[in-house]
Amino acid sequence: MENTNTVLALYPTRYGVAYALFGSPSQMIDFGMGNVQPINNRKVMKRIKAYIDHFKPNVLITRNLEDLRGRKSKRTQALIDAICSEAKDQNLEVHSYSRTQIREVFNEFGAESKYEISHKIIEWFEELKGYEFPVRKKWMAENYNVGIFDAVSLAIVHWYYED
Repeated sequence: MENTNTVLALYPTRYGVAYALFGSPSQMIDFGMGNVQPINNRKVMKRIKAYIDHFKPNVLITRNLEDLRGRKSKRTQALIDAICSEAKDQNLEVHSYSRTQIREVFNEFGAESKYEISHKIIEWFEELKGYEFPVRKKWMAENYNVGIFDAVSLAIVHWYYED
């Protein structure tokens, strides 16, 4: 699947890594969650390398943790650093976007929370309707499917800034 416009968005989660593959802003080719339990960066990187080998993207997008201040996970930061390093080793164009940038872009479409953003994404990509999740209460853990929407939102933000 070689396409000069292929964009692979990777979003590390507590369950492994979510991904979304795009050929254009309106063409989502594939998406999913790479579940790795127990969570281990070495195993997650093995999964990510398999995605890169299979999808052969020319652009890789990942999360930027800079806006999290004191709440950064050292494991997640090390994983993001490893993802960027692997992408550069494979001569891929690499971009990263923060939660703040995601919110800024989606605010323009009337969505602010992850729940609202997921519903905006479902409006654009109906195939994600089956992955819809309930509103999260403060005491609830984040839903497994949120990572998929996080990965898709990274790709959308990339297309928004690059166009």
